Amino acid sequence: MRRTARAVQSVRDFCDHAGVFDALAQRWHSFKASRPGRRFQDRYERTANAAGWRRWAVLAAGTALSVVGLMMLVTPGPGVLLLAVGATLLAEQSLWAACLLDRIELRLRKLLRR
Repeated sequence: MRRTARAVQSVRDFCDHAGVFDALAQRWHSFKASRPGRRFQDRYERTANAAGWRRWAVLAAGTALSVVGLMMLVTPGPGVLLLAVGATLLAEQSLWAACLLDRIELRLRKLLRR
């Protein structure tokens, strides 16, 4: 039990030192502050100039998570969650995906108001 606690603490220390949680919190606040219907496009505009390797890594991860999420829609597992995370990653690097997610967000908001 002590080894697990030490391992978890060392991961937290590394993440705190690297500013990972601060960066995630800042991204979330800027995403939340954007106007509905423009959130994903605004995020795309903020991250569009990423370095070449980061861009391809995000696209690969987004595609992989989306494909696995689609497969999990018909098999047991968190398909909708993985599909949403994958689509969000794709929207960071693709304007058409960002526009599509903005339209989906507006439609979902409209359905939930009923």
